[in-house]
Amino acid sequence: MELPTVRSLVYDNLGGAIVNLLDGTPLEGQAEAIAAFTGALITSLVGFAAIMLSMFMILWIERKQLGRMMDRRGAMTSLRSLWIGENGTTAGAWWDMVPFIGRPIGAVNRWLNASFGNHDPDRPTVDRVNNRSWMGFAIFPGFFQNIADGMKFLIKEHMVPERADKLVFEVAPYLVISSTVLILGLIPMGAGIYGANPELSVLFAMAVFGIAPIGVFFGGWASNNKYTLIGGIRSAVQLTSYEIPLLLTVLSVCVVSGSFNFVEIVTFQGQSGAWNLFLLPLGGALFLISMLAEVERIPFDMPEAEAELVEGWWTEYGG
Repeated sequence: MELPTVRSLVYDNLGGAIVNLLDGTPLEGQAEAIAAFTGALITSLVGFAAIMLSMFMILWIERKQLGRMMDRRGAMTSLRSLWIGENGTTAGAWWDMVPFIGRPIGAVNRWLNASFGNHDPDRPTVDRVNNRSWMGFAIFPGFFQNIADGMKFLIKEHMVPERADKLVFEVAPYLVISSTVLILGLIPMGAGIYGANPELSVLFAMAVFGIAPIGVFFGGWASNNKYTLIGGIRSAVQLTSYEIPLLLTVLSVCVVSGSFNFVEIVTFQGQSGAWNLFLLPLGGALFLISMLAEVERIPFDMPEAEAELVEGWWTEYGG
């Protein structure tokens, strides 16, 4: 018995339900189109959610790897971080704003700071710098730190520079993000888990991928800052230049698979008994290098190197 796929479940069950729901209404003639659009939207969201949830593990692995390289345990959330700040800087008496139980929480917080805070009379050097951050027990692995960083990023105030082109400044990030999200709807996450399946999906994805450099350049130009403009030019040039080897590696996979369709390429890979990575090892290495350059990661991070260029083209962007 063949197990149903996510796509078949969504299209078969939801499609019939929508057609029955719209029967006898003014939208009866468009019921099938609405059902197809809703099914594609749901399957795209499922694939997008699968990718985004996997990002936490990828970021955690990256942090752990860097931590190992620095002879540390990696990014961990310490128990002490729940009540003590960094170098004596805390969030203040936040418990005074909590009704009913605020005073008991404040008393516990003060006791924890006095007993397990940064003050350490037995170690004069540590006590002088007012930082005993090495002490504590790890309670969460590193990907919880990514959630905290993301929450901090989302609640930052959004400010548009006074002399910036407000319309282009606001639209540019959406050009970059939307082009990336649109491609996710074409990539199958599993058997039947994909949003859309056009015949030339690979060429369509590469065409959409070419929109990102335009948004990068517009973001640097619209900020009305000479440094962001230079950063935008450098980023756009790097993104455009590395798209050529990236396209060649993708086309090599299409030639081996005999199709420009993502689903057919994945089917060929399953039937051939070997990953395309092993069939085209040189192309796989070139693809990895090109993707590192496209996302501007080390050692291709010069267009937006934090230490040298202050984030490059998005210097003026806040939360």
